[in-house]
Parts: sequence; C-alpha cells; structure tokens
Amino acid sequence: MLELALLIDVGSTWTKGVAVALPEGRLAWRCQLPTTLAEGIMHGAQAVIDELQRNVPEGCTLAFRGATSSAAGGLRVASIGLVPDLTGLAAKQACLGAGARVVFTGAYALADDEIAALRAARPDIILLTGGTDGGNSEVITGNAKTLARANAEAPLSVTVVLAGNKSARAACEAILKAGGLEVVAAHNVLPTIDELKVESAQAAIRDVFLERIVHARGIDQLREWATGGLAPTPRAVLEAAAFLADGAPAFGTTVVVDIGGATTDVHSIGGEMPPPDAVLRGLPEPRVKRTVEGDLGLRVSAAAATDALGAEALSNALGTSAAQVIAEAQRRVDAPDTLHEQDRFDRELAIAAVAEALSRHAGRLEQTPLARDVWFQVGKDLREAHVVIASGGVFAARADAGELLAQALSRARRQGGLVPGDAAKRLIDRDYVLFAVGLMAKAWPEAAGNLARASLRTP
Repeated sequence: MLELALLIDVGSTWTKGVAVALPEGRLAWRCQLPTTLAEGIMHGAQAVIDELQRNVPEGCTLAFRGATSSAAGGLRVASIGLVPDLTGLAAKQACLGAGARVVFTGAYALADDEIAALRAARPDIILLTGGTDGGNSEVITGNAKTLARANAEAPLSVTVVLAGNKSARAACEAILKAGGLEVVAAHNVLPTIDELKVESAQAAIRDVFLERIVHARGIDQLREWATGGLAPTPRAVLEAAAFLADGAPAFGTTVVVDIGGATTDVHSIGGEMPPPDAVLRGLPEPRVKRTVEGDLGLRVSAAAATDALGAEALSNALGTSAAQVIAEAQRRVDAPDTLHEQDRFDRELAIAAVAEALSRHAGRLEQTPLARDVWFQVGKDLREAHVVIASGGVFAARADAGELLAQALSRARRQGGLVPGDAAKRLIDRDYVLFAVGLMAKAWPEAAGNLARASLRTP
C-alpha cells in the first residue's frame, strides 16, 4: 500500500505543496498557488491542501502531514540585551535560530524614542536578555520596568521571553506581569562571558509561535491539519541544512542561501573555529547559524532591496536608468505573484542580494595595528565550506540558476569576508523542497535524505 507525506509551505508570495512517497522519499507531485494575504492566509493554504489531496490515490495512507509558514511577515521578534557585542548578539542569535525575523534591536537602558521604534516594528515577541548569571542586574530590571510602563500606557500586544541574568529573573518576571505583559521564562542566553546557550530561549520562542502567533495569523486550521508539525519556514530550512551537513548525505560544512519574496536567509553549519593564524574576537560563533536579511527580497521587499543594493549599480548591470530600476522594483511589490524564467531584473537583483547576504553572514579578518602578523577573526570562516546550496523560487525556475549562484559567490568574495571559496560544491534546490526535508528529517530521515538527493542538482 502506498504511503504518502503531504507538506506545504506558506510563503510571503507563493504557497507550495508537495507529496512525497514513503519510505523511498520520491517526489510524487507538487502544486503552487499565490499566497492569499488579503483574503486570509488559510484561503490559499486550503486551496493547496485540497489540490494535494485530490491527487491522493484511493486506498493510499497519509502517513505524515507537515507545514511551514513565513507569510504575513513571518515571526517578528524584538531583541533586547545589555551590550550589543555580548548579550545583544546572543539574543539575536537565539531569535534567528528559532526561525524568527529580528525587527528591532536594543541595548543598554531603553530610551523613549526606542520604545516608539519598538512599537512601530510591531513584534510578536520581545526577547529580553541582559547580564551574565550573577552579573549586572540593573539594566535588565530597568528595561523590564520600562516595558511594563509602556504596556500600561498602550498595549504592546507581545509576549516577553525572559532569558537574562538568572539572579534578576524572578524580579523581572514579577515586574512584567504586573504591567500586564505575558511572560515566558527561559535560561540565560549568555550565562558566562564566553558561553553562548540559546537553546532554551529558542524553544520558548517556538512554543510562543505555536501557542499564540499561529492563532494571531489565522492559521489554526493549518496547525490542526499538520499532524507532523507546523514550524516557521526558516526553522525548517535550518533543520534541513543541519541534516544535510551531519546526517544524510553528510556534506560537512554546509551553507544554504534561501532567497524569497520578502527576505534572503543564509544558514551555515560549521566554520565556527578560527584558522591557526587567527584569534577569535567577540562571542564564539554557533556551529548552526542563520541570518535573515529583511531588505533583500525579490517581491515584497524588492523596493527595499533596490535601495540597499543601489539602484545605480543595478541599472549599470541592466543597461537602464536608476529611475527605471526603482519603478521596476515597485512593480514587483505591487504584483508579487509574477514569475518569468528569463526575467533579467530578477536575475541581477538575485545575484546582488545573494552576494550581499553571504557577505553579511560570513565573518572577516582584521589585522591588529600593533602586531601586523596577528589577525583577529570576527564571525564565521566559511572559506573551506564543502557545499553551497541555493534555494528559492528564482533558483528553482531558472535554467541559468547555476550561473546565477556562481556569479553571486564570485561577487561576495570580491566584497571581502570569509565566504565560501571556489572549491565548494554548488547545488541547486531544483524542486524547492528544503522546507519539506527539514520537516521530515526526524520522523522520516531516509525519505528526507532521498528527497534532498533528488532535488539538489549540480548546475
């Protein structure tokens, strides 16, 4: 009897569905429809579910149903720490690893204008951190009071995940609850000055996503349908990257760049250790790392990407004017469901966005001014990455996807930074199934590995 896994991903532009034959992991069929933000996310999601289920043969067993979502802005988190280079950075790593998009960052004592900016960012969750265990309690306690006061003046409509100095945890929790805020306590993201521990905070963020954000987004039905789990899309792709690096097919140091309509995400597994001739500066890098660039998307964020990457530079590549580039980007924002294989604008914007996202994700080497033979490494060294995987609609749809990725990597290297070198194997996620690989990795690892092998093709 045929067994199937049905998996869907609700993206900012498209809602994708795939049916996977079990246990072999063969892609049986797929469908794709525009995401229905105006009518409600479930309108389009249900249409994809119906299309998938219409194709299920009589007598077939549905052994697994899973779903991911990054629509309606995804999971929005405000990250607040003590100092930017320590607890602030640790908090951000916790957010990104949980599949969230960081829409506000704050450090030290929050000022009135920062509270105004926090409100404007409309986060779903505030991750409040600060101080090592037994260290500074004043700042996190003060920020708890500021948030409680702000919520009393006008509701912030957020849940606070409290993950700072354990000595201040009880006092901060009481202050926040007295101010009318929902609070979930987690372990400190930075218990000591050189120890990054984000797993507890990530788990708390994921729990809040499932218990509160799913309802707020109007996708409760999707969670009920997805008996195998509902997750933020970036979290599932990160799980896929870790599975491919360490499980099957055990690629080793792996970099995944996932470009969509709203963001370009980069996931890396490995590369956290400095080379023998360099000293690591700052917090240790996590082995499993994700960054998200909210200003580097091809549809919803096309205008922001054009601004970030430079309309003049893009116009030179396209042989047109900057004004025409800006107008074309706005058309993508206004009509996000357009997709053309030979679209030159998509090509040039994707090359520039992927290069910039890789440059932001990777680390860099800095020479010390007093000892010219000593180098400090800040961030990850991905120069020896074994594999670079490109995913996203633009890579799945285009015949020249391999050339696009090669040019993006070459440009990223010219921009500096410790990005993957020429020796890295380049693979394209042709069937656009990394989200499904991540969803299936734990329950059906053999099927997930086979699905990935079939989709990941050399250019």
